[in-house]
Amino acid sequence: MNLLVFDLHGSLAHFRRPDTTATHASYPFITRTALRGLLAAVLGLDAFEGEAWTGIQLLSPIRTSVQEMSMLGKGFLTTGPAMNRPTAIELVVNPAYRIYYHGVWQDELASRIREGRSHYHTYLGSAYCLTKPVYVGEWNAPEVELDGDRVYVTRTVLPTHVVARIVTRPSGDGLESNERGIQQYGRVGGVHYEYLGERKFRGAVHLVYEKQGKPIAFVPEREPLSPPVRFAMTEDEVICLW
Repeated sequence: MNLLVFDLHGSLAHFRRPDTTATHASYPFITRTALRGLLAAVLGLDAFEGEAWTGIQLLSPIRTSVQEMSMLGKGFLTTGPAMNRPTAIELVVNPAYRIYYHGVWQDELASRIREGRSHYHTYLGSAYCLTKPVYVGEWNAPEVELDGDRVYVTRTVLPTHVVARIVTRPSGDGLESNERGIQQYGRVGGVHYEYLGERKFRGAVHLVYEKQGKPIAFVPEREPLSPPVRFAMTEDEVICLW
């Protein structure tokens, strides 16, 4: 399997959780639909289309800050005055993600990102959180079927239905010392899976991640996976694409 690999960095990110109204809470990392929106912006599409498998790796620890901002309403759509009310917004601070992509737009995306070209501006969830994809490379990583009797290591975010159990890593595993120690796992649920247009979505996925970006050791589920997931193998780790 050939993978396009690129990084996303920014000062701020905000991936709003749809179940929050009075306050605007954020997911801790870029969501599946937001990532496809970013890819569509690079390509100049109104909405992303075609087969795409993506994996997300955290390159920096998750840090958030809650700020109160004055949000201007859409008064220009009505005869009344524009609404202007303080709103609490959760922001992800100094986010950094590595993205793995395999799909039909791979050659065009690789060319544009490598040359620093994008049709529309790209951002991390909200228009005030600008970012620019940074080309890392194109990797050949064979696709593998995971064995439910083995322990695998990944640095990518994992859908929870992939994981039978998480394994505490023993010492003497070949990892650097700063990759051991306390693991801080997080879980986010009900993340939109597919955008249908006109603010309509279909499906949801639940995700587990390590808050500092450390490796996750896990035993995979044996049952067929839905939504579908694919795995690519590097020298000593797997990359989860979904």
